[in-house]
Amino acid sequence: MKKYYKWKILRLSENEIIFLADAYENGDLLDLHDINLNAFRQNAKGEIVWQVRRDDSNHPPGWWDNIDRRAKEEGLDGARYPFTYITLKYPDGSTNISPKTGDPPKEATWTPDCTILLDGSYYQQYILDPETGIAKNVTEGFVRPW
Repeated sequence: MKKYYKWKILRLSENEIIFLADAYENGDLLDLHDINLNAFRQNAKGEIVWQVRRDDSNHPPGWWDNIDRRAKEEGLDGARYPFTYITLKYPDGSTNISPKTGDPPKEATWTPDCTILLDGSYYQQYILDPETGIAKNVTEGFVRPW
């Protein structure tokens, strides 16, 4: 079983969390699969309940394949676009983003009335369903095909 370094943490309860990983616990960088799906839910026993699944259906068909192909043409093993922040959006529209840094904190506590946003590379934003682990891309505007 892989063990992940918990880079950013969202507490769902006293013993259950959602976290972003940027490396394995042994210090190795995440492989291509895990870096692109680097959000996890962990239960009170320390077991991984789910690894995030991206839903990019708001983008043109083949969008991710084009990004991946372009990265390979540049000599990489594929596209690496991890989630970088966990942002909470409250019912009144406010967020947990710090006015001083412009970023959400590295650790936060969720309340059921909050929407969980995962901010990804290339300014992609996703709404995360904490029960299923599905992150729905909600980025608006023009999307380049690569």
